[in-house]
Amino acid sequence: MKQIGVGIIGSGRMGRLRANLASSSPQVSFLALSDQNIENAKRLAEEVDADFFSEDNEAVLNHPEVDAVIVSTPEFAHAEPVCRGIELGKPVLCEKPISLSLEDADKILNCLHNHNGNLHIGYTQRVRRRFLNAKEQISQGKLGELQTARATLYNIMSGGAEIYKRAPHAGPVTDTLTYMVDISLWYFEGRRPVSVYAQGGSEIFPHHPMGCGDWAWAILSLDDGSSINFGCSWILPDNWPSNVTSMDMEVMGDKGAIFIDDSHKSSILATSKGVPSPYVPDFRTNVVFLESMMAGDFLVGDFWGPMRDETRYWLDHVVAGKSIPLTDPEHARTTLEVTLAIEKSAKESKPIIFPLSVD
Repeated sequence: MKQIGVGIIGSGRMGRLRANLASSSPQVSFLALSDQNIENAKRLAEEVDADFFSEDNEAVLNHPEVDAVIVSTPEFAHAEPVCRGIELGKPVLCEKPISLSLEDADKILNCLHNHNGNLHIGYTQRVRRRFLNAKEQISQGKLGELQTARATLYNIMSGGAEIYKRAPHAGPVTDTLTYMVDISLWYFEGRRPVSVYAQGGSEIFPHHPMGCGDWAWAILSLDDGSSINFGCSWILPDNWPSNVTSMDMEVMGDKGAIFIDDSHKSSILATSKGVPSPYVPDFRTNVVFLESMMAGDFLVGDFWGPMRDETRYWLDHVVAGKSIPLTDPEHARTTLEVTLAIEKSAKESKPIIFPLSVD
């Protein structure tokens, strides 16, 4: 089996998951880690027995043993390491979203095209069986011509607070609803967004610059007359049993429909011993919807779930050139544009017409 060296930029929560998955893969012969906080990189290197770690991203990106790169920095810091990896001719997997601004997204796309690079964006929910199955049925024409869809995603309040700590300019739209926008546009592939109207609220997290730090609802119109309704919030009470996220989706065509209940109510744990949150330090609950951690779970000594599958699909692509269903950067740019337009519409209380201007 061919083996490669992998460099991971960012040793926080997502970087830790990626590092554990890469270190346990037989396809990875060398693992390097970086983080601006050297203690984070050192701690993770010891945990996964990495071959190299540094506080300097360039030391990992340019390391001669590193053949491919995973960028797991906070969302606002994606552009520089992604572009540097592309310039060095290394395949890159970047966490979602591609960035938090169209300016940075276009910088990445220009670099990608100028260097004929290889980049995928980690919209992890795409590789879950239920969403892949729906895409397959749509591709086979089982729903006929798609007419409309509804997609929702809800988080608990303390989870939203944790995200704001690491990324103050994130929010329920750009940080989490983006998953459902990605999947919806994937299902409606070939159609172009033309306008969006949204409303949002920000009483619990009032600092959000676009006024939708708590929740948002939007109707997206596409160029063939079809439409998608989106809804999201970060204000479920902390005793809501979902460890992280509850999602639902309905897709309707002129020949059929698919309804996906991803609320995880089918697997419930109740215990007097308490279950720690995978996302919020020192938070415990006694009733949990199992499998509601979007990335997956550590079980029987290994990590299982969508991020495991996504990471290994990407490694298969890098090592063997296999085609994978991960999000391409152009699609990720459109998804970012839609989420930014939802925020803009909510703030200005009027429809927004595409394309969105780049500030």
